[in-house]
Amino acid sequence: MRSLRVAFFLAVKSITRGNIGVTLLTIAMLMLANLNILFFPSLVDGIIHSAEERLIDTFSGNIIIEATGDNPIIKKVDELIARIEAIDGVTGVTYRNSMGAELVYEEESTNCVIRGVPPEREKEVFKIADAVFEGSYLEARELDQILLGVQLAGSDRQEIELYSSSLRRVHAGDKISITYTNGVKKQYQVKGVFHTEFIQTDMLAFVTEREFRSVNPLANNRANTIHVKLRNDSEAVRIIGEIAEFRDGLQFQTWEDTAGVIQSMTDSFTIIKGILTMVNLVVAGITVFIVTYIDLVNKRRQIGIERAVGITPGAITMSYVFRAMFYAILAVVTAWLLYIYAVVPLEARYPFHFPFGDVMLFVNQALLIRSALIILGVAIAAALLPVQQTIRIKLLDAIWE
Repeated sequence: MRSLRVAFFLAVKSITRGNIGVTLLTIAMLMLANLNILFFPSLVDGIIHSAEERLIDTFSGNIIIEATGDNPIIKKVDELIARIEAIDGVTGVTYRNSMGAELVYEEESTNCVIRGVPPEREKEVFKIADAVFEGSYLEARELDQILLGVQLAGSDRQEIELYSSSLRRVHAGDKISITYTNGVKKQYQVKGVFHTEFIQTDMLAFVTEREFRSVNPLANNRANTIHVKLRNDSEAVRIIGEIAEFRDGLQFQTWEDTAGVIQSMTDSFTIIKGILTMVNLVVAGITVFIVTYIDLVNKRRQIGIERAVGITPGAITMSYVFRAMFYAILAVVTAWLLYIYAVVPLEARYPFHFPFGDVMLFVNQALLIRSALIILGVAIAAALLPVQQTIRIKLLDAIWE
């Protein structure tokens, strides 16, 4: 206990009598390192959350149900959906039928898969209706109307990713020719164009369930896929188990199974996050190491005298540890305040825009605590290394150097 009091006294004197510029610079370097450790992981978490949210809300739902076998058609859809809707935790259910088609507008053409959907059910599961920027969303009784994703329509938006392979100049109200893979050829009016900023969704085309049955009468009360929206995604396993008991011949996917490119992207960001975190830790460690080392070089004789008058090596070592902790704690608190009250509000006002929408920073309490502990640990370790080397010097060598 006496050694700790002596160590604390030495640390206080070192800080108060030290160079104020060096102290402030050290704290600033540690603060910037901590801000970087907070910022990029938060940004990556925001990117991942935004991408996953767009995937669930516009493309897959939480659970996708398909039929097994050579003819993957789910029969008696109305009966199955009624039973799924009764499950606790399910907030919406819709179904989709699909058929390949060629779309032609003037001299432009493109291929896609057209999905027949019940519009009101779609709104319970997906948010595509909110992304319509030209025209309006489909209505249940409509015929000869089609809803196009912007990657198909083009809509004179040359900045979109697939503009060169789209219909380029199609807008709401235009008429296009469609030839289905079953040989049916029809003229459709474009009811609306949507842009969800999720490219897989923006490559889709939709007609009403009624319209799809007029092209393919065999689709009555049948579906290629059923999509389920959940109140809590963590309940997916339980709900899949309950649905599986209703009927044989069904197979299930969660939204994670359809992530594909998103998963590869998030894995890459996670690796980058780890690399940048390591770089920031190295910067923080080097900063504390250099400041401590220079101070030890200048005070080697003083340390020798302190040892000669009875101050233990442990007390001297702990004094530098206390000083490193002071730098780290002050830097962490400053970084937290700047991050929570400046960086996050500023980014929320001017968010980063990625191909799947705006990305917000997350204020994650676990990340705040983890970053603080990391900076504190690195600062202590970086201070201990040069101190241990100095303490090993013989007493007379230290005094007479």
